[in-house]
Amino acid sequence: MSKQFLWVAPFVICCLAWQSKTQSAEGPPKPKFDVVSIKECRDTDPSPPSSSSPGRLSLGCWPMWRLINDAYEMFARGKVDPLKFPIPLPLEGAPAWVRSARYSIAAETEAAQSGAMMRGPMMQVVLEDRFQLKIHRETREVPAYLMTVAKGGLKIKPTEEGSCNPVDLTDFTAFSKISPDGKPWCLNQRMTRNGALMVMDVHGMTLDDFARLLHPDGPEGRPVINRTGLAQPFDIHMEWEQNSNPASHDDERGSAIEAIHSQLGLRLDPGRGPRNFLVIDRIEKPSGN
Repeated sequence: MSKQFLWVAPFVICCLAWQSKTQSAEGPPKPKFDVVSIKECRDTDPSPPSSSSPGRLSLGCWPMWRLINDAYEMFARGKVDPLKFPIPLPLEGAPAWVRSARYSIAAETEAAQSGAMMRGPMMQVVLEDRFQLKIHRETREVPAYLMTVAKGGLKIKPTEEGSCNPVDLTDFTAFSKISPDGKPWCLNQRMTRNGALMVMDVHGMTLDDFARLLHPDGPEGRPVINRTGLAQPFDIHMEWEQNSNPASHDDERGSAIEAIHSQLGLRLDPGRGPRNFLVIDRIEKPSGN
């Protein structure tokens, strides 16, 4: 696909009223690693395999921007958000080296911790202690696509209770495991090809989550905002042309928008809406091991 639909992965006019502080100023202290080793990788260094087990984490030549986004977004609460992985938040205020530097991190703790906890709150502590990272969030009004119910009405059905298995959000490998009773995992997107068509099936997804999944072009693309007013989860089946873009109104690539309209009963119209940003106030090269 030339444009990654439902994927992986305009700037601002004005800021909304609030900025949230980092979690270090809120709630109980975050758990910490007992031992942490950090090594900067050279440009020519291959990326070693990464792994985790309860209380042990090894990340091989991980991009710096990815360490930050994972720690403060995807795993921020010690749970995995499966829909945040493909869409990193825009990162502002970062010096150039943050975009290019890669680090290998090996960390251990005597207490058994989940992979999501180590990649999120515990990695926040590493970044704040060893990289002197200070970071905050901002929500800004930006160009967006507004998702509403089309005139003909919604064409997708609410998820029946018990028809999909909820995911353990502390386990970021959950979707790779076999479901114990053969039912699909809720929120798991099954993507297949049928000739020139891409086919998506997903169970137990709210339209808020579906709107996030439609984010078209990575960090610089327009977000999709759910304005349907519907909160319940739905089962979604959709087919679209491989090279189409879900938020494009170009006639040559309009089949995805048409599929959203004709198959799901939803509209995407240009407008404005909120988007989150991560803003770096301070960051330095890491201190010694």
